[in-house]
Amino acid sequence: MLKRILILGLLISLSACTSIQVNNTQGFQTKNIKHICIIKNAKVTIGDFENMIVRSLARYSIRAEVYPEQSKPLFCDVTMTYTALRSWDMATYLSSAKFVLYQNNQQVSEATFHLKGKGGLALNKWRSTETKVNELVDELLK
Repeated sequence: MLKRILILGLLISLSACTSIQVNNTQGFQTKNIKHICIIKNAKVTIGDFENMIVRSLARYSIRAEVYPEQSKPLFCDVTMTYTALRSWDMATYLSSAKFVLYQNNQQVSEATFHLKGKGGLALNKWRSTETKVNELVDELLK
C-alpha cells in the first residue's frame, strides 16, 4: 500500500505543473491586430527574449518592434509590456512570464505563464524558453 502511495505521489509530482491564464476585456478582437509595439523591460535578462516574442507574433502575421523602456510610441495602436522570471534547478529555465496588451492606452488582454512550485520535479520545466513564449502568445491571441 505504501508503495502505491509513493508511486502515485511521484506521478503527481512529475505531471505538468504549468498554468496559463488569459484575461481579455469584453469585445477585444485579436484578429484585427497587424502591428504591436513591444516595450522593453530592462529587468528581464533572458537572452534574445524580445526577439522570441517578435518571432512568435510573426507566426500570426503580426509585425512587432521593440521600443526602449518608458517610451510611448505615438503611432502604435497596440503595445505590449512583459515580465519574465527564471529559476534554477541544475540549469536555468523560464518559470514565469506575463504579457499584457494595451490598445489605445487601455489594457485589453493579459496572459500569464507560471510553473506551479517552480515546476517541482516536472521534466517539462526545461522545455525551451521559445516554446513557452509560443504557448503564451498562442493563448494571448486565441
